[in-house]
Amino acid sequence: MQSRKVSIFSKYFKEIRALQKRAFPKEEQYPLPILLLLSLQKSVNYTAYYDAETLCGISYTAETDDMIYVLYLAVNDKLRSKGYGTKILDVIRSCRVNKTVCLNVESLDEMAENNEQRKKRYEFYYRNGFHDTEHFLEDKTGRYAILAAGGDFSADSYKEAIRRLGMNLYKPKIYSY
Repeated sequence: MQSRKVSIFSKYFKEIRALQKRAFPKEEQYPLPILLLLSLQKSVNYTAYYDAETLCGISYTAETDDMIYVLYLAVNDKLRSKGYGTKILDVIRSCRVNKTVCLNVESLDEMAENNEQRKKRYEFYYRNGFHDTEHFLEDKTGRYAILAAGGDFSADSYKEAIRRLGMNLYKPKIYSY
C-alpha cells in the first residue's frame, strides 16, 4: 500500500473528495478549503492510500508530541471488508510508533437509525487494538466516544490535537464518565 499527501493537484482529487462526501454525514464534514489549508501545517496530514493505482482510502490526522488524532478515516466503499481499513491504521501507527492513536466514533445508541453500523465500527476498531478511553466529545453534531490505541490516553494531548485542527475556534465539550 502506498500513501500520498492529498492536494488539490492530486491526480485522484475528485475521487478522494467524492469518497469523503460518501463516507461522512454532511454535518460532520469540515469545508474542503479549510481541510486543505490546515493540512499545510506540519502536524496535520491529509493522506490518500493506494493499492497500485486504485484509491483504497483516506485519512486526515493531527499530531501532538505524544498523540495522533484521526479526524477522518474512510475506506473506498467498493473495497470494504478486504482489510484496507486495517492496513491504513497500520500505516498511521507505523509512522509514529511511540504515539497513542485516538479517534471518535458515534456512541452506541439502540434508538439510533444507524446503530448496527455504529456497532460494526466499534467492532472494527476493537479488533484493531483500540479501547474505550471512557471519555466523550460532544458538539452540535452529537456525542462521540473517544477510542485510543498504542499507549495511554491523555485528555490534554487530545484537546491540543483538536485545537490544532480547529484553529482554536472549534471548542467541543470533552468529558469522562
